[in-house]
Amino acid sequence: MKIRELLFGLEENELINKNREAVNEFLISVTRVAAVILGILMLFLAFLSFAFGYTSAYKKIYILFFFLDLLVYALSRAFKKFYKKHPVVLVYIFFALYLCFAISANFGYDRDQEYVSAVVAIFMLPLLLLDRAWRINLLVAVSLAVSAFLSYRLKDRHFFSSDMVNLCVYAFAGIVMGKSVRMNRLNGFEAARVLTVERNTDSLTKLANRRNLFERLRRGNESLLQRPTGMFMIDIDNFKKYNDHYGHRAGDICLGMIGRCFADFGEKNALTFFRYGGEEFCALCWSKDYMELAAAAEALLQAVRDLRITFNVEDNSSGIVTISLGYAAFDQTDLSYDFESMIKTADAALYSAKSHGRNCARGA
Repeated sequence: MKIRELLFGLEENELINKNREAVNEFLISVTRVAAVILGILMLFLAFLSFAFGYTSAYKKIYILFFFLDLLVYALSRAFKKFYKKHPVVLVYIFFALYLCFAISANFGYDRDQEYVSAVVAIFMLPLLLLDRAWRINLLVAVSLAVSAFLSYRLKDRHFFSSDMVNLCVYAFAGIVMGKSVRMNRLNGFEAARVLTVERNTDSLTKLANRRNLFERLRRGNESLLQRPTGMFMIDIDNFKKYNDHYGHRAGDICLGMIGRCFADFGEKNALTFFRYGGEEFCALCWSKDYMELAAAAEALLQAVRDLRITFNVEDNSSGIVTISLGYAAFDQTDLSYDFESMIKTADAALYSAKSHGRNCARGA
């Protein structure tokens, strides 16, 4: 294992970027579980401190950190939206809190003892975190420096020597083992992501497939904001004749070119395209009104014409591949939401475009 990769984890960074949603969910889960465990632990230790007559210092430490743990949890609820997008912020706040507790617990009784297990356990945290390697290693380095400084300043030199051996061994083990554990988790997330992409993507056009389309549409049953405000139904004009004239291999190339065109157009115009089946495509949007859909439809017709894919047959006057398009706008607040009716409405508009000579768009 190269030192550069161990300290900075360039391969990890790429996997984290690709699997940000899964990583965030993992961090949220870890923080919640850790917060609950620490809260229960503080309550239990506070009970023991009163039941067995611990010093007042210990009682104060346990009670203080119990309420601080509650505060961290309350912050996660109060800033829920921010926390879901940036859970790593709260993760570091929580583990900084744990480090403060561990050190306070060590000095709560006296200074003539080696660091307790709670302190050295901080260096096993890289096994639990999923984040940039340099930030995790920086956390370990800061924890090591703070712990070493306090041991040097406040303890006998004999205890300082023992502390340094323990701290350095655990810190090194945490960094090396953490690297391995993180890579295993991230590779698992990546395998799941690739499998999902393959399941939901059309292999020829690289657009989302019909399964993905219906999954998106069904989400409208769960949330108003996930209901589309507009839909395109698209058909490549006379594509069967194109296949018969140029061959299926040329037909596949044509579909691939149009798929790339739709993907680029979608990125620029806030539309998500799907391959509905054969030469049929569908697109959804979540922000456009009827007039904006009409303008986007005309622009898409021109974008396909601009590909200049040759199609010279007797009854194709344009000499190039074109599309017919039907579009329809919908009200997200409509209580009678039914995506099958939405498809029928847009499909009827597509039929109207075909009956008006193709190479045009019609709205419902």
